[in-house]
This record gives sequence, structure tokens and C-alpha cells, in this order.
Amino acid sequence: MEVVQLANSSSHLFTPSEVFAWSTRVHERLAEDDTVGAVVTMGTATLEEAAYLFDLVLRDEKPVVFTGAMRSHDQIGADGPRNLLAAVRTATTPGARGLGVLVVLNGEIHSARDVSKADSDAVDAFVSRYGSLGRIYWTRSGDEVVIRRAGTRREHIATETLEPRVAYVKTVLGADSSGLHAAIDAGARGIVIEGFAGGEITPGMVEGVVRALRVGISVVVAGRAPNGRPNDVWTEPGGGGWLRDLGVLSAGELSGPKARIKLMLALGIGDDGMVRDHFG
Repeated sequence: MEVVQLANSSSHLFTPSEVFAWSTRVHERLAEDDTVGAVVTMGTATLEEAAYLFDLVLRDEKPVVFTGAMRSHDQIGADGPRNLLAAVRTATTPGARGLGVLVVLNGEIHSARDVSKADSDAVDAFVSRYGSLGRIYWTRSGDEVVIRRAGTRREHIATETLEPRVAYVKTVLGADSSGLHAAIDAGARGIVIEGFAGGEITPGMVEGVVRALRVGISVVVAGRAPNGRPNDVWTEPGGGGWLRDLGVLSAGELSGPKARIKLMLALGIGDDGMVRDHFG
């Protein structure tokens, strides 16, 4: 094993540009013949977004596994050492090749695309909407990594840069367009709107969406519900069908934060067609 320190700070301080740069360094190490796989350790606050960014830009078949800890080393039941061991076991398992970037905590193996942090404190905080891909069993004869299934369809965005100017606007009851106008005035190149469960927005946000599209900003809507996706049924202003007819793109089953990461990478290519290719 070889340890390479990419950063030494809390994960809530990281930026997408930094994470993108680190993915390049990991790719370089994976290209070495004697490298079997890679484990990335980091704080759990932004782990799901960082892991998904890696998943979109890396094409390596060798396993890349993210892990962290929900309890610090001085707490009873600290889970860091065990999570690290499980991640290393997974990264060196032949069955983990070609599955995309993985997230391993609490003995469970998740796809970076589907996993999310669902609890602020519990050791089983990370869950996947379709269930885990496998798990690590602790036995007397040694640790056993069991891969039950492959993950959902993996995407790749081939870009050498990332566009950080993507705003995130949340929809709440009675919201107006002030957040959208602020993003436009600040020079955003893309906006991800977290709509209601079905991807709807309020009538008060319609003006801001229209303005954003008029000035050439890519707008993507995601649903706030942990399951499902934005619909295209309702055609009144703010409804899913209305948004789609207007030119707003859908995040599909991606969460809002992950849709933002994806839009940053797609905009990094600088091609509007590429953005539309990666969003519904």
C-alpha cells in the first residue's frame, strides 16, 4: 500500500474544482501497472458528491472506493478503522472491477451514483435508493467481500475542465424568483432547481426560469423526493410539462446535488448539445 495525501481538511471546505483535480491524480496512479485499485478517504459531508464526480470522469476498470467515518477516533465505537479495512478489501477484490466508483461504509458496498447520506450521526448513514451492491462479511477465516449485483447504468463525461458557476436553487412553498435572479446576476452558466417531489416549481419562480433560459443559461430541475423523478405531466406554469416545453432539462433519478455535479462537468465541455445529451 502507498499513501498519497491529496488534502488535509474537513470535506465541507472542498470545492468541485479541487475534487476534479484530485480525480486526475487518482487516474494517473491507476494507470500504473502495479496499481490494483484506489481508496479515497474523506469526510462524509460531501462524500456522495465527490464520489459521483469521480464516477463521471474516470473510465478505469480498476476499483476506486470512497470511505469515511461517522464517529471520530476518540469516540466509543469508532468506525473509521473498520471502514478503511473494508474499503481496501473491496478495492483489491476482482469482482469490484468495472463497477464504477464505489462507496463503502458500515460493511456495505454502494454505487457512487445511487448512494446518499441519510443520517447525520448513525454509522449506517449511507443508503442507496436501489439497495447496496454487496457487503463485507467478517469471518474467522478472513474478511469476505460479496458483490451481489452490478450498479445502474454508468455514464462518462470526457472533459478536461469543470464549470464551477452552477447555482443551486431550492423550491419551497410560495418561493419567488429572487434566488434565480441572484444566480443570473452573479454570472451563473447553469442552474439546478430542486423542485417539489414531482419537479414542480412555484408560480413565483416562473419569471426567473424564463429569464435564465432567455440569456442562455442551462436549467435543470430535480425532485426533492428521495425516490422517483420529475414528471412531465402538468402543463400549467411551473408544472413539469410546462418546464419541459420551455426547455428546462430533467435530472431524472439523480438527486439535486448530484445533478449539479453532472451539469458542471457537462458545461466544462462548453457544448449545449452535450448538456442535453446527458439530461432528459
